[in-house]
Order: sequence, then C-alpha cells, then structure tokens
Amino acid sequence: MTDEQTPSNNLDSILGTDVEELKKAINVAIEARKNAKTFRSSVGIAMQMYDGTIFPGFNIETYAHKGYHAEEVATINALSAGYHGTDFKRMIEIFQDAGHDEVEIFPACPLHCWGTLLEFTHPYLQIVVADVSGNVKYSIRLNELFNTDKGFDIYPSVKIREIKPKLNVMPKLPLSEELKPFYESDAKFRAYCDNVLKVRKI
Repeated sequence: MTDEQTPSNNLDSILGTDVEELKKAINVAIEARKNAKTFRSSVGIAMQMYDGTIFPGFNIETYAHKGYHAEEVATINALSAGYHGTDFKRMIEIFQDAGHDEVEIFPACPLHCWGTLLEFTHPYLQIVVADVSGNVKYSIRLNELFNTDKGFDIYPSVKIREIKPKLNVMPKLPLSEELKPFYESDAKFRAYCDNVLKVRKI
C-alpha cells in the first residue's frame, strides 16, 4: 500500500473524525519507540482501548532468547490492566531500522505479533502504521491482513476457543458502538462475543 493510495495528510479519510485522539496515540507510540532495547530495529506501539486508555509497547531484544516484540509488550500491558478482546480499539505502529531513513514503515510480523493480536484482541482491531515523524501511511483492520472474506474464520477459531476456553477473558468494557455493525453482520464474530467473551451489550 502506498502513500498515493492512502494520503498520509488526510487523516479524516482514514479514521473519520477522531483525529486528535489519533495524534495523541501516535505521540505515545513515538515516545515508546525511544525505550526500545534493541540491537538494530526499534518499534513503538500505542495500543488504544475503546475507553481512551493507551498502553505503550516497545521491542526488547535479548542475548538469551527471542526477546519481545513491541506488539506483544503493548498487548501484555493492556492485559495486565484487565482489558481483553473487544476492549481493543486500535494499534498504532512506528518502526525504524538503524540502516534506513526516518520514513521506514513496517507492518506487524506474522508469527509473534499477528498471533498475539488474533488471540487476545479481535478481527476488527484497527492497525495504523506511521513513520517516525508521525505521518500516517495506512490503516487496515486485522482481518484484512489475511485477505479473507470469511470474517472471523481465522485461527484460533470460535470452535477452538469454545472447546478449550481460557480463564479471565471477559472484556472490561461493554461492546463498543463501533463494533456493533460487525457484531450484527458477522455470525462468527457474534458467536465469539456471546459464547467466548460473554461481552456485555449496551
């Protein structure tokens, strides 16, 4: 996806009317990136909840084992505060490689990051990618990364979640108004909300 397809200076066309809210989250991601413990690549994440709470995340690379990706750290921070599932509204990601310039952009990686997001957030999580100057490059829903028209038919499926339920997965917040159209139109997402998360309806 290029800047020409989604102009970075037209935030309204990307995110509707909550531009100030987005700018605040972008600033959190920019500051989070400065805390990266890394050999080369630094990533900053701002994980925003539907109640406005924002959790930072940054990558931690270690000598001893795999380290931690920024997406994982931000998600764990939110989980530690009791948020889960449909509480998550948006993830802002800012990436820079030490060998490249400041306009470097990079999507979440498939194994650790997408896996973590799929398991602990929801398929309609909005992902916003920006450069280190805070210019938005593109926005996409989590399930759109998989180029599927099957809605929530992605791992782990609702069936797997129902067969092997986890403790403490109920969202902290009622289902957001923004997610209600997806709840009404996507039967698998509705089953996930009703049977797995036990989401409260407004």
